[in-house]
Amino acid sequence: MRNLTCKEGARFFLDRDNFLIVSHRRPDGDTAGCAAALCRGLRAAGKTAHILENPQLTSNYAPYHRGLTCPAPIPGATVVTVDVAGREMLCRGAESLEIDFFVDHHGSNPGLAPVGILEPEAAACGEIILDLIDALGVSLDREMAEALYVAVSTDTGCFAYANTTADTHAVAAAVLRTGIDYKTVNKVFFRTKSRKRMQLEGAMMNDCEFYDHNRVAILSVPRSLMERFQATETDAEDLSAL
Repeated sequence: MRNLTCKEGARFFLDRDNFLIVSHRRPDGDTAGCAAALCRGLRAAGKTAHILENPQLTSNYAPYHRGLTCPAPIPGATVVTVDVAGREMLCRGAESLEIDFFVDHHGSNPGLAPVGILEPEAAACGEIILDLIDALGVSLDREMAEALYVAVSTDTGCFAYANTTADTHAVAAAVLRTGIDYKTVNKVFFRTKSRKRMQLEGAMMNDCEFYDHNRVAILSVPRSLMERFQATETDAEDLSAL
């Protein structure tokens, strides 16, 4: 696998056309936001680009992919993955695809394609996509910027996790300069809980098990709990942050 810089990666994209962008299973804000931002960036650069529909995309992330997706792989397309750490994480419908290029920040990535951009020091894949869009010579618009804000903020717990760096805040500053409605994004992803979500969390806390002199706590989410409250994937989104 040949690991490129963002400038070298931009040349890969500028020399080709007809791109299919693939996200990972049980998509989070980073893969969803990166797919949207890269797709818009490539279109702004005059390229044909689509995101492969991810059937597990939740209602919170769906608006960012609206108008950008295709229902099935496109014959002859250059396939690009974003924030996908391994083939086992490819979204449904992409399992058999040959990957031409990947962008990722997971150090465990074995190299999904012969060429890509891998930056394990990045807190979120969104940091890399911003640099890549800049290297494409494209002006960052509000739609790209908001998608990247979702990517970076969700992967850092709204900039509270230990993976947050000065570079992460620099990305946030860059996207905020476009005038995005970050307050609404923060409310939706970090300050709003459905009744079903609150019931899920309450049940998890109530059944929490403690070990090793109370230094280890285990919270489980059995399928029966989801069924009990008729909770959806959106209600259960990012429960691991609890």
